[in-house]
Amino acid sequence: MTDDSVIDALRRSRVLAILRRPDIAEVADDLLGVLRAHGVRAVECTLDQPGALDVVRRLRRDRRPDELVGAGTVMTTEQVDDLVQAGADFAVSPHLDEVVLAHAVEVGLPLLPGVMTPSEMVRAVDMGAPAVKLFPAGPLGLHFLRALQGPLGHVPIVATGGINVADVPSWLDAGAACVGLGSALTGPGGPPASLAEVLR
Repeated sequence: MTDDSVIDALRRSRVLAILRRPDIAEVADDLLGVLRAHGVRAVECTLDQPGALDVVRRLRRDRRPDELVGAGTVMTTEQVDDLVQAGADFAVSPHLDEVVLAHAVEVGLPLLPGVMTPSEMVRAVDMGAPAVKLFPAGPLGLHFLRALQGPLGHVPIVATGGINVADVPSWLDAGAACVGLGSALTGPGGPPASLAEVLR
């Protein structure tokens, strides 16, 4: 997918479900079905767990045309290459690693690096990142995100880390292109019923 189409799809999904749990290889397919039923159209399987690449391959193969399947905790150029081979739509890093980002741009894999400061955001976009992951967004707060909108409103931001399902509309209203949610969606019990209301 192109950078623009990935960002457009993330905006439409509004929520990016982060798949991180020890049994992800066994539950990923069922979990994707539950997430679909709740309106989530984008998932990120983190690579710091057993079988993650196989999960990406499987979910990517079975995804619908309006869905995105990516991978998170991407920290090496080798992982970028593995994800290209697996057919991932995008990748996410917890930090801004210029070597990894440059390689992702070179091979055509949209990579969203983790950032925390305006300087990191500008550097990431200048290097070719189609969007950034604001992390940890929860502790930084809504006021921080709103303040970024003046000078950096052109940068698509995926707000991730310490955000509750009920707060998703507030983060979107504050300027986030999408909101990343982990255990609130993918932990035991699955997504809360209120998610469908949030994404209506």
